[in-house]
Amino acid sequence: MRHLLSLAAIAALSAGALAQDKITLTNGDVITGKITSMADGKVTISSPLLADVVVPISSVSDLVTDESVTLKTKSGDLLQRRILGIEGGNLRLEGGDTSVLSLDNLGMINPPAEAEPTWTGSLNFTGVHTSGNTDIRSAGLAFDASRRTDADRITIDAAWSFAQNKDRASSDASSSGYVTTQRRVGGGIKYDYFLTDRSYVLATTRALGDTIANLDLRYTAGAGVGYTMLDDGKDLLLFEVGLSYFNESYRTFTAPNPSSVDYLAARVAYRYEHPLSDATKLVHRAEAFPSLEDKEDFYAQVTTELTTSLTESMIATLTHVFDFDNTPAVGFKRADHRVILSVGWSF
Repeated sequence: MRHLLSLAAIAALSAGALAQDKITLTNGDVITGKITSMADGKVTISSPLLADVVVPISSVSDLVTDESVTLKTKSGDLLQRRILGIEGGNLRLEGGDTSVLSLDNLGMINPPAEAEPTWTGSLNFTGVHTSGNTDIRSAGLAFDASRRTDADRITIDAAWSFAQNKDRASSDASSSGYVTTQRRVGGGIKYDYFLTDRSYVLATTRALGDTIANLDLRYTAGAGVGYTMLDDGKDLLLFEVGLSYFNESYRTFTAPNPSSVDYLAARVAYRYEHPLSDATKLVHRAEAFPSLEDKEDFYAQVTTELTTSLTESMIATLTHVFDFDNTPAVGFKRADHRVILSVGWSF
C-alpha cells in the first residue's frame, strides 16, 4: 500500500511538471514554466528554477502552451487559443476558425488590459478686487477637458469673465458707481474620429457672447479633416482644415446696418504643444474663418498659453488671447487683446 501511494505521488508530481508551457530555442535548449507575455519581439517565460527568462522570438524554434493564451495580432484582433507549436513560420493553434497565425502578424501574447479612457483637463479661476484710489472688481472662470480612445477624441471648453471699474463721472455707471468693462461667456465642443494614427475627421461648434463688443452671439459649426504632424509623447503639432457656417448677431444696431451677418467660411486651425520643463508647458493654437462669400469677412483667434504645476494637481496659467474680427459691429474695434493670469486645478 505504501508503494502504491508513493507511485501515485510521483505520478502526480510528474503530471504537474509536464503541465507547463515550453519554449524550445534554436540551439536546442528547452525552457519550461509559464509564458507570461510576448511584446516587442520578445517572449517572457516564468521558470520555477530560472525566474523570468526573456528571449527573442527569433531565437525560438518551437513554443507550446498548456492552456489558452490571449493572442493580439498587429492589426489589433484578439484570439483566445492554446498554442500547439511553431511550424513553417506560423503558430499552430488549437480549435476555432483559425488554425494558424503567422509569426509576422503576431503582436503580443497576453497583452496588458487596456486602461479605460478618462477625462483630463483643468479648471482655472481669476479674481481681482481693489478699492481706494482705484476701484476694480473682476472674476473669471475657464474649464477645458478632453477624452481620447483609440478610435476618437472629444474636447470641450468653456469660459466666463466679468469686470467692472468705478467711474462716478460716467453716465453709464450704475448706482454703485461701477461701469461694466467686460462681460464675456462662451464655449465649444469638438469631436475627432481617427482614420489612422495621424489623420482624422472632425466636427466642431462654438458659441460666444461679448457685451462690450456689442456681440450678442457668434456661432460657428463645421466639419473637416485633421492631421497630426508630430506626437512623440512630448511635442504635439497638428493641423486642421474644413468648412464652417459662421454667424454673428449684434446686441444693438442702427439701420441700414444689419442686425446680423452669416456666411460659409473655410476653417483653418493648428495646435502646438511643447514642454519647457517637467513642470511647465507651452501651448500655442490658432483658428481662422475666412469667408468664402466675401473676402472682407474674416475672423481669427490666436491663443498662447503657459501652464506650470504648483503642486501635484494645482496649476498656474498665463494666457494671451488675440481676437481679430475684420468686420465687427459698427463703431467697434477689430482687434482685442486679453492677458489672463489664473490659478486652478488639473485632473
